[in-house]
Amino acid sequence: MRFRPEEIAEVTEMLHYLNLDVRAVTLSLDVTGKEKEEIVETVESKGSELVRAVREVSEEHGIPIVTVRMALTPLAEVVNKEEELVELAKELDRAAVKTGVDALGGFGAFAEVGLNARAKTLIKVLPEVLSKTERLFGFLNVGDTWSGLNVEAVYEVSEALIDLAIRTKGTGNAKFLVSANLPGDVPFMPGAHHGKGRPEAEVNVAISGPGVMEAVVRRSKVNSFRELYEVLKKAAFKIARLGEFAGRKVAEKMGVEMGSVDLSLAPTPKMGDSVAKVVEAMGVPSFGAPGTLAALALLVEALKKGGAMAVSRFGGFSGLFVPLSEDSGMVEAAQRGTLDLYKLIAYTSVCSAGLDMVPIPLVTPETLASITLDQLMIGVINSKPLGVRLLPVPDAKPGDVIELGGLLGRGVVLPVEDLRPNNFIRLKGHVPPPTLRLHRG
Repeated sequence: MRFRPEEIAEVTEMLHYLNLDVRAVTLSLDVTGKEKEEIVETVESKGSELVRAVREVSEEHGIPIVTVRMALTPLAEVVNKEEELVELAKELDRAAVKTGVDALGGFGAFAEVGLNARAKTLIKVLPEVLSKTERLFGFLNVGDTWSGLNVEAVYEVSEALIDLAIRTKGTGNAKFLVSANLPGDVPFMPGAHHGKGRPEAEVNVAISGPGVMEAVVRRSKVNSFRELYEVLKKAAFKIARLGEFAGRKVAEKMGVEMGSVDLSLAPTPKMGDSVAKVVEAMGVPSFGAPGTLAALALLVEALKKGGAMAVSRFGGFSGLFVPLSEDSGMVEAAQRGTLDLYKLIAYTSVCSAGLDMVPIPLVTPETLASITLDQLMIGVINSKPLGVRLLPVPDAKPGDVIELGGLLGRGVVLPVEDLRPNNFIRLKGHVPPPTLRLHRG
């Protein structure tokens, strides 16, 4: 991989002045068939090696790498007894802290059609595990385009998430994702896990770069949509290429395979690192105003086309994140009143990740499950990965600002219609797959 001098100069400016960084380098590991002690030892040894490799690459090449992460085979597939799962989860969390790994994914299960004993056990222990661990993240995949959507699983995990919200004042819910079509090479938490059919170990990379996108749009003074598209596409190429370079260097140092680069544009709470501000730079008066969805669609398509050319393999969500609390521009839009819950859901029809990091008042499990069902149905019908990470906050009311800290930022509590009775969500079983599946036979 060779860079021209002008490319190096442009990327140097992006790194030093436009908040460009590699969001995460995630080591994905297969721990199938290992005993509990062996899994913990693997996390400790590989975690220390990963932290060292990332630090060396960052120092040698001047690349800011924000977080170091690991992802494991879904733990519900590794252990099936309640006590063992709780104990393993807590030991793995301690191992992550010990080694300096920022986040450890894999506390998860798949339940697209039915709830087997392993998935039920995970749901049952979820509130205890995630309220008493620091760096462990988890997920429950409840649907996909080939299988349909397991509404019963959505409801049962919603009950557990309300329990978790009460125990942690909503903050613990940031560590769990309810998803559909979840890929096995996602480097972002909470959905990161080691998927089926993958190498024993691989490095997957999450990129960043909203600040770069905003700057190039403001400087470009474009006069047409095609010109705007070209500007965005070229910037996306440079951002993704940096992610590929960093991932390859870390993989080489560890002697493992380079996996994929997730092309998703992920914001942070820092000023100048906002997807909302990119949309506003494109000419939309406020994020959430008319035109926002079209602007997001153009941005994500340019990101995919430019990014795909820059990497040897793309994967994960590879779209555009719209997490409310992690984007300062979205927080401002919510406070102005131009953004609400169902606008965010509508935007996920063209974006990835889903309804993410949105504080809401504490609601009934029926309401939480119904919102989750609305969001995930878009993913199932449109054959795309989506998830839900809502933060029900006890004693909060719409308009309150909730401080979450670090990369989680601060969020505005959005209003929710918590109406009852809600008998639709209490229907048993799962929604069959869409006819889209028949078109692919």
